[in-house]
Formats: sequence, structure tokens, C-alpha cells
Amino acid sequence: MPPENATLAQKTARYVLIGALVLVGAWMLRHFIAALCWAVVLAIATSSAYDRWLARFRGRRRDVWASLSFTAIIGVVLLGPLIYGGVIAGREAIAIVRDFTAAAGTGPPPLPSWLAQIPWLSRWVRDFWVEYVGSAGGGTAHMHASPVVIEWTRVVGEQVARRIVTLVFTLLTLFFVYLNRDRLSLQVPRMCRRLFGSAVDRLLGRVVTAIRAAVDGIVLVAVGEGGVMCGVYALVHAPHPILSGVVTGIFACVPFAAPIAFGIVAVVLLVRGSIAGAIVVGAAGLVVLFIADHFVRPVIIGEGAKLPFLWALLGILGGVESFGLVGIFIGPALMAALVSLWRGWVEEMPADGG
Repeated sequence: MPPENATLAQKTARYVLIGALVLVGAWMLRHFIAALCWAVVLAIATSSAYDRWLARFRGRRRDVWASLSFTAIIGVVLLGPLIYGGVIAGREAIAIVRDFTAAAGTGPPPLPSWLAQIPWLSRWVRDFWVEYVGSAGGGTAHMHASPVVIEWTRVVGEQVARRIVTLVFTLLTLFFVYLNRDRLSLQVPRMCRRLFGSAVDRLLGRVVTAIRAAVDGIVLVAVGEGGVMCGVYALVHAPHPILSGVVTGIFACVPFAAPIAFGIVAVVLLVRGSIAGAIVVGAAGLVVLFIADHFVRPVIIGEGAKLPFLWALLGILGGVESFGLVGIFIGPALMAALVSLWRGWVEEMPADGG
């Protein structure tokens, strides 16, 4: 029976079946939804760059080779900093293990000179250092700590493995999105029009624009934060200022995560005895973070997505809290859709006659 000749009960049953299938499919793919969302965000954000890349290829298989090579480039861009950071972290971990191994035979490492000179607290700090840091070098404490270290290593390993699997499926999905982009760009709007009417075109346009604006805001602000903090690190003679600035920029992609990076640098300077340098890094980092996350980033995203400042900020923070890192892009897109609906229903409705 043609769909237009179906009865109301048949139409209702059909939509219930469609809804049930969608829910079951979403539940089955629940562990891969993050990868699918990342693939869609990356495809939207890099659409202009992919157009220029695709124009370089000729022949019958140009779509396949362009999709495969561009996906490989995205993978290198994402994996490169992670691999490099992992190597650096591994070296630092080995150095820490060597320090504790040396402390097992020679006792606790000496207190930093500035820490031992704190008025009223020097005796308590010295006792605490000897009791807890010194006992870590002993055989008994080391044996008791081993199960904890093993459990911590297992948890970290599981999280790393899960992230690697997510990244692999993200790149795999991204390849097929690039490969079938023309078909998807026609089928998705057509399906949405059939479900919600022609007014959904403007809604989809706002969502895509919001995702692109979110990517621009996140990347530009992160690069700016990393560059400013790199200069601050060099000014106070922090170790590896360029590397520390790059790490700070990577952490700055997540709202309010940059303090982890510049906080570690401040602690390193503090342990080395550079109190002024640690204070400068901490103060400069907090100021840059406050300005970037509360003003610059929401303004860039808000202007691109046509969102008021407050809703752009709430979209970023609410998206991160609800969806994790990918929520940085999903949150503003959802807020743009909601604001578009509000404007369509309220501001553009004809005024009631009085």
C-alpha cells in the first residue's frame, strides 16, 4: 500500500516501529556514539579544506584516494602530539622511578631550601617530608604501595586503550563520511524535511554553522593561550618553554583545563626554588584563562553561530559537562538550534491583532 493511502493507525504503527528501531540501534551503538559524533564534527570543520584537497585528484577513484589520504592526514595531526606527549611522559616517569629507587638506599631527597625556611611551618614541613617521603623509600612501604601502583597502572591502561579504540573508529567513520559526503549532504536534509517539513533547512544550517564556529573558537583560543604562555615560560626560564607552551595549548582546547598544564610548570619552578617565576606563571595563566574562556571564546563562537554571549558560554560549559570533550562542539550547536527555534516561533510570528 502506498504511504499516502495508509490509515492513521498504519502511519502511527510505522512511526512507532521507526522510533523503536532507532532507540535499539542507539543502545547497540552507545559505546561508539562518541566516535560518530567526533567524525561528524571533524567532517564539518574540515569541509572547506577537504574541498581543496579533493580538487587535487583526478580519475575514477579520486574520491577514494582523497578520502583515504585526507583521513590519514587528520590521523597524523591528532596522533602526533599524543605520541610525542606520551614519549615525554614516559621519560619523566622513568626519571621519577629512578629518584624513588635512589631514595630507597639514601633516604628521602633533601627539602628545597625555600621550603625549609617557611616561618612557623618549617619544623612541621620537615617532619612531614621525612615521615611520608622518606618512608616511600623503605622496603615495607614500597611493597605496600605496589598493589596501588599496579591498580593505578591498570586503570590508566584501560582508559588509554579505550581512547585509542575511539580514535580508530572516529578515523574509520570519518573516511566513510568523506567518501559519501555528496550523498549524505542530499539524503540527510531530505530525510529531515520529510520528518519535520521544509523549515528544518534553516535549523540544519544553524547547527552546521555553530559547529564550525565552535571549532574556530576552540582552536584559535587554544593557539593563542599556548602562544602567550610559551612567552611567559620563556620569560621566567621554565624548563622546555616551547614544549610546555604546546602542551598548554592542547589542554586549552578543553575549557578550564589549561591550569593543569601551567600549574605543573609552576610547581616545577617552585620545587627548583624560583618562587617569583612560579607566581608569575600562576598569575599569568589564571588571567589568560579567565579572559579566554569567559570572553574571547564565547564571543568568537557566539558571533559565528549567531548566539548571544550567555547562551554561547552555557552551551560550551553545559556541553562539556553532559557529553565530555565532544560537547564543546555539540553544546553550541544545540543552543544554536534552540535559539533558532525560539526566533522562528516567537520573533517571526505575525503580531496578534488587538
